[in-house]
Amino acid sequence: REREREETLLVVRRPSRSSLAAMGACHGGQCGQELGWGDRDVWVEEVTGRRRALLVGINYRGSSSELNGCINDIENQKQVLIEHYGFVESDILMLLDDESRDRRPTKDAIIAGFKWLYTDAGSGDLLFFQYSGHGSQIMTFRGQADCICPLDCLHRPWPDSVIVDSEIHQHLYEPLPLGCKAIALFDCCHSGTVANLVVKRDFGAQAPKGRYMKPPQELKVTEAHLVEVAGSGIRKAVTREEYAGHQLWVFSGCQDNQTSADAHVDGSYQGAFTWAFIKALRSDVWHESYIDLLEQTKTNLRGYTQIPALTTTLDSYLASWYAGRTPQAPVTKSLELDVGHRKALLVGINYRHTRNELRGCINDVNNQKSILKAAYGFQDGEIMMLTEDECQSNWPNKARIVEGMQWLLKDARPGDLLFFQYSGHGSQMTDSTGCEPSGMSDCICPLDCDKPWPEHIILDTELHQHVYSELPDLVKLVCLFDCCHSGTVANLECKRAYEVGPNAMSPQSYGATRFLEPPAHVATPSRPSAGRAFGCGRRSAMKPASGFRRSVAGSDTYGNKLVWVYSGCQDNQTSADAYEDGQYQGAFTWACIAALKSSRFSSDHGALLNSIRDKLRKRYRQIPALSTTTREHFSRYYLGQKQPVYLPNRSWF
Repeated sequence: REREREETLLVVRRPSRSSLAAMGACHGGQCGQELGWGDRDVWVEEVTGRRRALLVGINYRGSSSELNGCINDIENQKQVLIEHYGFVESDILMLLDDESRDRRPTKDAIIAGFKWLYTDAGSGDLLFFQYSGHGSQIMTFRGQADCICPLDCLHRPWPDSVIVDSEIHQHLYEPLPLGCKAIALFDCCHSGTVANLVVKRDFGAQAPKGRYMKPPQELKVTEAHLVEVAGSGIRKAVTREEYAGHQLWVFSGCQDNQTSADAHVDGSYQGAFTWAFIKALRSDVWHESYIDLLEQTKTNLRGYTQIPALTTTLDSYLASWYAGRTPQAPVTKSLELDVGHRKALLVGINYRHTRNELRGCINDVNNQKSILKAAYGFQDGEIMMLTEDECQSNWPNKARIVEGMQWLLKDARPGDLLFFQYSGHGSQMTDSTGCEPSGMSDCICPLDCDKPWPEHIILDTELHQHVYSELPDLVKLVCLFDCCHSGTVANLECKRAYEVGPNAMSPQSYGATRFLEPPAHVATPSRPSAGRAFGCGRRSAMKPASGFRRSVAGSDTYGNKLVWVYSGCQDNQTSADAYEDGQYQGAFTWACIAALKSSRFSSDHGALLNSIRDKLRKRYRQIPALSTTTREHFSRYYLGQKQPVYLPNRSWF
């Protein structure tokens, strides 16, 4: 059940050939798959025009539906937009129920606000809308319609005083010009199926409320109240064909059958979703791709049962930088250190002659070894290879991998450069700490993982213990994980027609996922009791941070570390074991090496991540990710290589 809920985190659409043509993405008779329908040549990442924001917050003061945190949501969001995303106060319209009467958030005022938002909007602009308040649903002749609840819905008849989903489509989605970006946040809920807010935390006297308003009992469906429901709700309607050319991202604070919490967090009343959203932006110093932002917001909401959602028009837009702000800080000499000693631990596991067999993992680390030696100055004696091709003492069983981690960190000193790659299966097992919002802990799967779990897998906490926590200050560590830690995508998602599985007939049609189903006895998510999920700080010795990648971003534990952790896919995706350039290899490792080659092996981390995503976008749906400890680290050179390296063409390139 938990995995089914996770699958609804993201909703994206794959456009038809006609919609691609309308976007200008078809050239010379080629569309979609031939071109790579997410190519960046049809749009510009950065915001080149003006910025405008419409912010609506309603506390319904003095009514039986009163909330406490909605106005604070809007004040906090306004501060973020001005201080970090280039908005100016004169281009922000706020409709709050503590404003003067002509600025109060009535239905007419909100509709007028939509028109103001789009006045003279054009290509290169960025428009932002947030609504914090009650949501609801009303019955129509076409079924239930989502709606938001302006202030005057308290005393005026419904549905005339609420804004239904079809009106959101009409006034917010449909007018969006081509080339203009729009972001919408709805911190409310549209379902009464959860009558009381269910949370995993004991809040005491400051228990949160659900942001859902029940329709008036006297509301009856008549011809006069007929509402045209143009799509499936406020969020999911974004995937409709008519919006295919729009650059539109819509966040919702919860799933359609959940409530969004009006809570007391960090000393003030505010929406749990807005608080978690802004905290996610802050943790990566205001630089996030949309999908990373969604994942971190979800993590921040642990302790609440609400699961945030994101809908956009093209899946390539998930990898775009939020609000067009790319992590491009100037590189100075102070950011780079001369490289001292080098060490690399490379682990590749194909699980030969088992039902979990893969084909590309050993090739991954062999190719990586060649790159490290030819372009980055590593020597054979500085590289430990753990694969099934090595002598039996170097087979990648759990004990040997842990020994390799200890070897990697041994005698490390400031200025040293360490590299770790794992290519193989990832998985998850039941979390025993109560600190994982999903109830599952990430792990990687050594060769002997066919023996009992967890004794023969490596949990995220063990990697923290043996690698991240042991890393001395001023020692650089780069980690690559070409695996996946989620089974929510049961089959390989890619943009080519693949035969899935190790028995595919031809190499070109081969594709498999690097996720290993856990044994049944550790496959069930844990269900933390009240208060347990927010006891993580008190149990930090057991679970200082979660995951292999996310734990390094915005972490007090690793804040002074020089760590970069790449992952081949997002937490709710699968990483492909594929066939590229004439050999079996991981799609992520192939794209990483191709990106390094195209930069002549000299690239900062932020540019490298973008290049990897560009190469994967044309063939696969997995979106690689990068976490590091500060914004400036995005601009440091990958493996400290500041000068281009010119090498003869080699087959492993």
